[in-house]
This record gives sequence, C-alpha cells and structure tokens, in this order.
Amino acid sequence: MTFSILAAGMFEGFFEAIATFLGWLYNLTDSYGGAIILLTIIVMVVTAPLTLKSTRSMLQMQRHQPEMKRLQAQYKDDRERLNTEMMAFYKENGINPLSGCVPVMMQAPIFLVLYGVLRGITTRNGGNASAIGRVAGLMSTDQRFEPWKLHDQVFKPLHLDTSGDLYKSLHSSTKMSFFGVDLALSPLDALRIGVVTAIPFLALIVLMLISQLIQNRQIQGRTKNQQINPQQQMIMKILPFTLPLMSVQFPAGLGLYYFVQGLCRIGLQGYITRAVYGPH
Repeated sequence: MTFSILAAGMFEGFFEAIATFLGWLYNLTDSYGGAIILLTIIVMVVTAPLTLKSTRSMLQMQRHQPEMKRLQAQYKDDRERLNTEMMAFYKENGINPLSGCVPVMMQAPIFLVLYGVLRGITTRNGGNASAIGRVAGLMSTDQRFEPWKLHDQVFKPLHLDTSGDLYKSLHSSTKMSFFGVDLALSPLDALRIGVVTAIPFLALIVLMLISQLIQNRQIQGRTKNQQINPQQQMIMKILPFTLPLMSVQFPAGLGLYYFVQGLCRIGLQGYITRAVYGPH
C-alpha cells in the first residue's frame, strides 16, 4: 500500500499525460483495446532506436572480446590502470558498456506508469464502505439479499478529463471490453468469477508466453556458436515464463500491452538479425 501511494505521488504527472494520450487514441479507434495497441506500437517505435544502438554496442563488445581479455590479463594486478585502458578501448571502438542495460531499465518506469494509468481509469464507484451500507439498507427494508460485487460497479475514472470520450464511456460502464476480455480485470479476478469467464484471459497469457519464447529463440539463434555462461543459459530459459506468470495479477489491459509489444519485438529482433548480425 505504501509503495502504491509513493508511486502514485511520484508519477502523477505521467499518469495524467499518458491517460490523456490514451484518451486521444481512444477517440481515433473508438476501442479500449485499439487505443492500448496503438499506444504500444508508438512506444515501440520511440524506443526501437535505443534497442538498435544497444544491440550494435553489444555486438562490438562480442567482436572485441579477445582484445578485452588481453587487457584484463595484462593489467590484472593494477585495477586503476585496467579501468583507464578499458575506458580508452571502449572509446576507440565506439562501445558503450552500459548500453545493454538501457532497454531493460526503461521497462520499469513504463510498467509503473501504465499500471498506474490502467488502475486509475478503471477505479470503480464504491468499496467496502459501500458494500456495508448496501447490506444495512437491504436489511432495514427487508429486501432480498444479493451479494455486492465490486466488478459489477460502474467505473469512476481518474487521470482523465471529464469532458473526454474515454471518460464518458468508462463512467457509464462496468466493463472495459475488447474481444471478450474485460481489460480492467486480472486473470485471477476472472478465475474467481468463473472458469468460462477466465478462458480468454488465459488465452492471452498463453499468447504472451508464445511471443516470449519466439523472442528467446531469436536471440539464442544469434549466439549458438558462442560460449555462454551456464547461469546465463538458465536465466534465458526461465525468463520467457516470468512475464506471463506475473501478468496473472495485473489488469488484462497490461497483458494486452505486453503481448502486442512481444509481437513488435519479434519483428524488431528479425530486423536486428538481418541488419546488424548479417544473413549468416
């Protein structure tokens, strides 16, 4: 709870900016999922040059491994001289040793902002207090009791202009539907409602996993003739399953974002393989 409050305070301006942009994309598509898909593609187009630059730098490091190992062996007893020589070597060969971390580091703030936006715009009217008040009202008037369910309550969107189409659409709705999936619910929420309801949510997780496995295979295909650390190999095997497993507790809208991102990355990795690593 404390983390959520701190994150909300730190990223509030980003939440409002992305929510406003998402509302503009909704005006173009008249679709919740269409707006998220367009947002994903735009994010990928913006970040693709950084990914390409990072890949080229990592390839340069792989090509110059023998020289780097020679320097490490030559100055192994002089850490300060080794650092100086390595920095000069990086500069001479146009290598940025930190560039490989940039695409990965970018994912954390993007995730926090998108998660905050989706949670904000799908905030619902009511809560525990409303449920207690409703039960008390039913008991006092001898009406038939029916369970109060949060997912049956209409949205009370945050971060959006109240005059926008996205706000108006959500404000009068209990679902953020896209091809049978309520993007406001998590797969776990869908399972609590029923197995049939959860089927399209689980299908989205499977599609995410397939896209992750394809990306992993593309990357491994470029390094099959290289010596790879066994620990790194194990990480590469586990990594594709991490995101799909984590997504079971997040809104399906976030899962849709990462599935579309996976498709974009498959195309980008294919381009990198041909343009950066060459046809062979």
